[in-house]
Amino acid sequence: MYKNNEEFDVPLTEDLMREHGILNRVLLIYQAVVDKIKHHQDYPVETLQKSVEIIRLFIEGHHERMEEDYIFPLFEKHKKELHLIATLKEQHIKGREITANIEVLVQSDGNLDHAIQLKIKHLLEEFIEMYRPHEAREDTEIFPLVRSFLTENEFEELSEKFEQFEHQLLGEHGLEDIMKKIRSIEKDLNILFK
Repeated sequence: MYKNNEEFDVPLTEDLMREHGILNRVLLIYQAVVDKIKHHQDYPVETLQKSVEIIRLFIEGHHERMEEDYIFPLFEKHKKELHLIATLKEQHIKGREITANIEVLVQSDGNLDHAIQLKIKHLLEEFIEMYRPHEAREDTEIFPLVRSFLTENEFEELSEKFEQFEHQLLGEHGLEDIMKKIRSIEKDLNILFK
């Protein structure tokens, strides 16, 4: 994260919750598309394509990968919240399936007839319905416990590892670039902050 062009460190758990903020913004975009489909209103299909790309690259390719490689194993090692961790992992798999199905539908020849729109609507609703409680459980039951499994040095090292992976995947200002894309999509869909 950057402030006045200078990078400052964000603790690992805060960073994970901030990434959930990005997920929430995409869920709001998905809901706006669902509402437009329900009311038979047009929307720029490229906005949905860009939103799916953010889920694929940032949420699945970075956020979930880091959870699966580093956060969930801590709980498994310490035998804590095992049922919840198993459910979260299953939901990651299901989320990837939903995203792949949406990708196929929005990448089709550009002709999104009524039947395809209804399939997209159903998939978006399924994604939203699953990820709202998913992220709430992680924010309230998983992330707050992470520090208890690590020494302060281990926590800082893991925070640095997450930051390095984010930079490798997205570039030095990747998070800021993702936010610019989200703001642009929100503007295209007329999602206003009130």
